[in-house]
Amino acid sequence: MKIEVNDELISKLQTLALLELNEKEKERIKKDIKNILDFFDKINQLDLTGVEPLFHPISTGKLRKDEIIKPLGREEALKNVKRKEDGYIIGPATYGE
Repeated sequence: MKIEVNDELISKLQTLALLELNEKEKERIKKDIKNILDFFDKINQLDLTGVEPLFHPISTGKLRKDEIIKPLGREEALKNVKRKEDGYIIGPATYGE
């Protein structure tokens, strides 16, 4: 499935991400997304017959230790939120295809 990277796609992504982009930024993002998708197309062309899937890129388990910390309170968590109501964050509306 080939995704067409056009102004309509960039506009939709801009709306979903709540971004305000100027024309120069839109063109740069359009180019970046196209480069990323082209790279994935190259990966999809590889013959991976017999290649075992990698379950985790870090096989030695070099992850940070879990530490118990005091969670943020509701007021602290909502301190910098632009849109909130009754203690909840108001996010953007989502629309199905």
